[in-house]
Amino acid sequence: MSNQQHDVVIIGAGLAGLSAAVFLALNDVRAVLIERHPSTSILPKARGQNPVTMEMLRVAGITEAIRAARPPGKPEITSLVSESLTGKVIYDHVAHRPDLSLLSPEVPGMASQARAEEALLKRAQQLGVDVRFNTQCKSVTEHEDKVVLQVRNLDGDLDYTVEAKYLIACDGIRGTTREQIGISNHGVGHLKSVTAVRFNADLSRWSGDNSMVIHYVQNSELPDGSGILVSTDYTNQWVANFSSDADRNPDETRGLIYALLGLTEKQLDIEVTGETTYNYSHLIADRLSTKRTFLTGDAAHVMPPTGGQGGNTAVQDGFYLGWKLAYVLRGIAGPGLLETYDIERRPYVEIVCTWQAANLAERRDMKSLAEITGEPIDLVSMMFGYVCVDGAFVKSADQTTPSIDYPFEDPEAPTAMPGARIPYVQLTSNGEKFNTRHHLSQQFQVYTDDNILAQQLQATGDALGIPQQTTLVESISPLKMQSGDAILLRPDGIVAWRGNSAENLKQAYQKILARTF
Repeated sequence: MSNQQHDVVIIGAGLAGLSAAVFLALNDVRAVLIERHPSTSILPKARGQNPVTMEMLRVAGITEAIRAARPPGKPEITSLVSESLTGKVIYDHVAHRPDLSLLSPEVPGMASQARAEEALLKRAQQLGVDVRFNTQCKSVTEHEDKVVLQVRNLDGDLDYTVEAKYLIACDGIRGTTREQIGISNHGVGHLKSVTAVRFNADLSRWSGDNSMVIHYVQNSELPDGSGILVSTDYTNQWVANFSSDADRNPDETRGLIYALLGLTEKQLDIEVTGETTYNYSHLIADRLSTKRTFLTGDAAHVMPPTGGQGGNTAVQDGFYLGWKLAYVLRGIAGPGLLETYDIERRPYVEIVCTWQAANLAERRDMKSLAEITGEPIDLVSMMFGYVCVDGAFVKSADQTTPSIDYPFEDPEAPTAMPGARIPYVQLTSNGEKFNTRHHLSQQFQVYTDDNILAQQLQATGDALGIPQQTTLVESISPLKMQSGDAILLRPDGIVAWRGNSAENLKQAYQKILARTF
């Protein structure tokens, strides 16, 4: 049995694992990624990338690949609560959606999980990530200074040992790493079992030709009075989703599909091609990390798909973790920085998981669940207004409680305070305009309108060996700051510090990076 040693091993080549691998590699740390399946996902699963995720995928260099991966049809979305595909519309989500272009330069992506994983895999391999399919992790043992994995190459039934300084567990809802490292979970638990039936039919007469179509159907003819109809990557391929029943026969399944459609067999012929039964659950790990292991994606947080944020949250986990782990491995930051992954990220994933469960209760009329979750909170505030309560940043002396229920600020009146995301605003440098959200990169960034201060702050970053870019702008006021001040952004676009002296920046880096200079 051979023994291999690596800086980082990632278990699972889904959205979470591939995202973590890409953002580590962009920071010059190339992980080994193991996946027990022979490839990335091939089944219709989650679809869509919200604007925040698209900003991150721009940093990764794959926004164009994601846009090219949208399904056939007009680049638009249909998302309705209705009595059936052909029946009365109860609520139109898109019609009530606010103008997100005021909050982000990116428009949502429409790639499926399968196509998004393909794009992330290609990018990871371009960046030199060692991706090993048909490779199973049999066990994980965490030690003070390393994590030991017993691994099997399924192609040749060869066993070997891998030692890693750090492990990122992205092994999903059925993975065992979380339990092996002693982390429990909490939440509502099992919500319902559902069956997703794939079928072929030409529904264009009723569905229109938008690239993405989803109907949350409320209909007494369906089990529990509800179901979902959703388009896939392929023209005339659809998925019907309704409560599972082990005794249901094929004819009954076809009848339920017709109920979802509001049509009869005389009006339309359908071809059922397969089905999968799985559970909706609401579960969050009690901790997202130990000293050596980090949980991301479904290994950390399981949520029903209603709202489409599960895959987005998985990608974002990798974005927020990648630079921190890489900076520690490269000696730029101290190990204490890694503790802030759980501190900053877990409150947010608690919010997202409960939001998706509340959506399920509302869209499928599950009154007992609604009593637990309450009504869904505002989506825009959740995506754009979350403020870290504590973490790798230095609070300003003038920092006040955000204007919406903490930990949220009003996305339309962002504070640009430490712990919040950098607002989407236009700045001007050397006569050229740029927007802050397209200016994100995997290094710290400083903006100031004071030339002398800009030179001092860049010299400070250089002297400390910190990847930092200082940009002199014509005015700092779009970020709600006084002339002569400076703002520091982390590689993930979170505001880390506001001030006006090089010495204060040095002190801030000590806190942010958990390191004494």
